[in-house]
Amino acid sequence: MRFEVTIDYLQGIGRKILTSEGHVIELNPLLETELSLIGVSPKLFAEGITDAVIQNDGTYSFFLPAKKLSDDCENILRIFEIWITTINLARKMLVIVINVEGNAQITLLKPELYNNFSKDLIEIFAKKYICLKITMPFMYRSVIFDTFNSFKRLFDIIFEGIINLSGNNYMATISNDKKALLWKIDSTNIQYVSNNLIPSELLRLIR
Repeated sequence: MRFEVTIDYLQGIGRKILTSEGHVIELNPLLETELSLIGVSPKLFAEGITDAVIQNDGTYSFFLPAKKLSDDCENILRIFEIWITTINLARKMLVIVINVEGNAQITLLKPELYNNFSKDLIEIFAKKYICLKITMPFMYRSVIFDTFNSFKRLFDIIFEGIINLSGNNYMATISNDKKALLWKIDSTNIQYVSNNLIPSELLRLIR
């Protein structure tokens, strides 16, 4: 299973979308389904991804209106890999969709650049929001460990380790100013929580 898009290079992988600039984009059905799950229009996504490929930078971001998602934390970050094919290249990129209050920031970047990107991302969210849920369709271990490493570089960590919460094992880290990162072992979700959203079992470890 993989998410694919072609630009001006028809391969019959899925529905064709004509952009405002006259490019023909194909998104495979798996990618369309993924975008729908996170509240993003495939048509608008196709417009933005074309600009990203034309500019050919290591990182490219664009903004779209998006469906507001209902969850225990309304700030959702979705990460998945995408294969982009044109007549001249085939490239694997990470797509990072941040859906906050019905607005989406979409960033495409080379996978090796995620470590530095995650540091800036966590710093911004920790200043503005009390929670963030990072989700993946598959378990990308490099994303999980890069996210934890970025968190530890940003904050004064007073606990990190494996803990049991409600019968499940989590990798957890918490700072002295009550910011925490939690990953349920072998799951595809990471949670950033702060203050009273931190599980009481974890807070007891720092008292």
